[in-house]
Amino acid sequence: MKIKIITIHNIPNFGSVFQSFALGKYLKQLDFDVEVIDYNPTYFKLKTLRSKIGMLLNLKQYIIRKKKFRRFVIKNIPLTKKVFWSLEDLKCYNFDADVIMAGGDQLWNVYHSCGNDDAYKLTWTDKKKISYATSMGQKGFSESQLCDLANKIRDFAAISVRESSSVELLKMHNIHAVHCVDPVFLLNPSEYNQFIKPPKLLDKYLLVYLVTPSPLLERCIKFFKQRFNLKIVLCSGFSKKCYCDVFYKDLGPDEILSYIYNAEIVLSASFHATAFSTMFKKQFFTILPNEHTNERIVDYLNDRGLNNRIITEEVCLEEKLCETIDYSVIKDYQPNIIESQKYLKQVLNYE
Repeated sequence: MKIKIITIHNIPNFGSVFQSFALGKYLKQLDFDVEVIDYNPTYFKLKTLRSKIGMLLNLKQYIIRKKKFRRFVIKNIPLTKKVFWSLEDLKCYNFDADVIMAGGDQLWNVYHSCGNDDAYKLTWTDKKKISYATSMGQKGFSESQLCDLANKIRDFAAISVRESSSVELLKMHNIHAVHCVDPVFLLNPSEYNQFIKPPKLLDKYLLVYLVTPSPLLERCIKFFKQRFNLKIVLCSGFSKKCYCDVFYKDLGPDEILSYIYNAEIVLSASFHATAFSTMFKKQFFTILPNEHTNERIVDYLNDRGLNNRIITEEVCLEEKLCETIDYSVIKDYQPNIIESQKYLKQVLNYE
């Protein structure tokens, strides 16, 4: 069976890259013929004045990072030979595929441009359509937004989403969906060992990833540095969002994964940094980004019984930040993974 996946695979976000890698890799392990459609819509390019200025001020790091990400994608993700730039490009091309899959990431979150792009709702094809762990990302959809999404995905053969709340939202519009784990969990954690490298920094460190500047963030960092004598390593983006000892602007996806793996503590606002922290059994804390993208993080931490790792203004930092995770007693995620693998095998008629 030939499967073409459309997802977000080619932006400088390590989570998007690894979820693309994982879904393709898992399906290949099932002996399917898999390719990720090399879809690169123009809205993923820099467009705000601030982002353009940031790129120019950090042009060398920008170019290095871009090359690292693209090199990783080309080496590790099976891409279509043809590159697609728009919905019209997809409509005009006859894909040699038995199944088209909308896979992972925040493809249906209307807060982001991708959530308003019908390419990810597969309106351009009449082949068998399936979604896997596609994220809606939030609960705050208007009735018209939900109606529009439901009408466009009603002809899918099978639908799975990443949040339990998304199951309920779609159910209100007579769309049956099941709750599945993020693609990164489909693989055995050992599959990621090939990407782990020793960090440049030899000191013990706190990794800060994908955070928004705030007094709460600064208080957390100050506490960790003073109490545990950790170096502060910041990565992601080109603007210095908080105090740090080291600021890496040009890391590739494998390097970011390595810094998570080797960290003493991970502090982030990222779903995938949180996910890999649990996979690697790291001590971590999460500061939620905003109401439009929180749901997938909250949902996952609730599933694991780890919602106490969320830091808010209301908590007592001195107590909260000294709490450690005993991974021997947290909720086992393996049953969720097995059910998600079973879903994929069933909808793809795998025997």
